[in-house]
Amino acid sequence: MESLRDLGLSSYEDRAYRALLALGTGTAAAVADESGVPKGRIYDALGGLESRGLVRVQTDREPKRYAPVEPEVAVDRLVETKQRELRQRIETYESGKSELIDRLADAETTGERFWTAAVGADDSLELLFERIDAAEESIVVVATDVSAQFDVDREGPELLDRLLAAIRSGVDVSVLISPNVFEDARAAVDEDRATLTIAQGPFELRVTEDAYGNFYLIDGEEVCLEVADPLAPDRLFGILDLRDRGFATRVGDGFEAAWAEGEVVDEV
Repeated sequence: MESLRDLGLSSYEDRAYRALLALGTGTAAAVADESGVPKGRIYDALGGLESRGLVRVQTDREPKRYAPVEPEVAVDRLVETKQRELRQRIETYESGKSELIDRLADAETTGERFWTAAVGADDSLELLFERIDAAEESIVVVATDVSAQFDVDREGPELLDRLLAAIRSGVDVSVLISPNVFEDARAAVDEDRATLTIAQGPFELRVTEDAYGNFYLIDGEEVCLEVADPLAPDRLFGILDLRDRGFATRVGDGFEAAWAEGEVVDEV
């Protein structure tokens, strides 16, 4: 910070306080002369400093004399005021967040088809996590292989944390994976955390050889598809996010058929 203006003082208040530091004590006229603040504005500036507890006023004589509080005290008081204002603003934002979300949700239409895509591992994960976090009712995860670009030790636990957060908010989570992915996940995820996840409802995990590809079905109406690189099938090209109820219904029907044949996992 370069000046007290960064902490909320006006230019005139900042100049008046600095002038008082130089003078030690002084009348309004003396402060105006020292600071260059117009005499018609000096009383407003000194009044602002007084209201913030940055000057002391001697009122038993005329004209009034002013003295500055120590710089450390002045800065501490201004910082405390700023912190209090910021806390109040944060509380205001938090209290109004749900109402704003509800208003925006009321205006949202989901009937139209829409798709978007992300290319590359990092952007694909960002899109995937965004859509998982947006789920309100259900998440279906189907994974039969893991891209060579993904660090299972890092991304696996993070994906699990996202699913746990969804479960805590009441979202049904169903995970259908191949035996190979199951073994990779067991090696990457802490056993206690995995056990905690399986024990929580609504969560179900099944293993199958009959599923193909990697996809995520969100709320029964949105599908995130992993797209492999055609020149390197073990590498991820990107993720395609489709909001199409007809397509999502077909994907959901296919999932239910594979899910029915899957082996239930009760413990790791």
